[in-house]
Amino acid sequence: MRARLFAPLFAALLALSPAAQAQHAPRSVRAAAPAVPASPVVTELRRVAANLRSTRYAHATRVDERAGRYDFDCSAMATFVLARSAPRANAAVMRRNGRGRPVARDFHDVIAAAPTERPRDGWLRLARVQDLRPGDVIAWRRPPTVASRNTGHVAFVLEAPRRLDREGRRYLVRIVDSTSIPHGDDTRPRAHQSGFGYGNLTLFVETPGADPTAYGWYGLDTRIDFRTHIALGRPLR
Repeated sequence: MRARLFAPLFAALLALSPAAQAQHAPRSVRAAAPAVPASPVVTELRRVAANLRSTRYAHATRVDERAGRYDFDCSAMATFVLARSAPRANAAVMRRNGRGRPVARDFHDVIAAAPTERPRDGWLRLARVQDLRPGDVIAWRRPPTVASRNTGHVAFVLEAPRRLDREGRRYLVRIVDSTSIPHGDDTRPRAHQSGFGYGNLTLFVETPGADPTAYGWYGLDTRIDFRTHIALGRPLR
């Protein structure tokens, strides 16, 4: 899929500071949290976005940086980014897999087992959705109701979450991932909705302050919520 017209958009938005992203983002997805310094993960995402010329969601990874080609699925994208920005965190996921390239399930399991204090193996588990910041990781295992060969999904946070209700049970999160099915307010072209890009997810929390228990793939446009355990983590060097 050709993405020449969209690479400048990716680069321009990802090149902004978190505060500037919030200023220039649509009002529906502006983050309320204060700006924080860009993490190495965000810096790597900006680099990929600036270099991108074509992208496609594919289980067989094909990356040609000279040509600006990035064909991969969500877990291969996460591995690619973390290997260059948080190698210790990436190594922990690689060890978890033990067979080769990690899958989404491996990211979930490593993050879910990480401590909430004193990071171990390059990961810090986040106990609350509202603690997410740009560069953090959201990962879940495939919900029982989803018929798919995929083991789940993994994505990077682009903007701090926006709380959607007074009780703190629903949050809108702007994320970066590789997918064949676009999210809400998605940047992937309508003609070829595939590969690297960003969009909105909704995370649902049954008990305020606890781990999310469901996600809405299409953000504010979600009609069906998929229940599964969702792990929130911060990759550190």
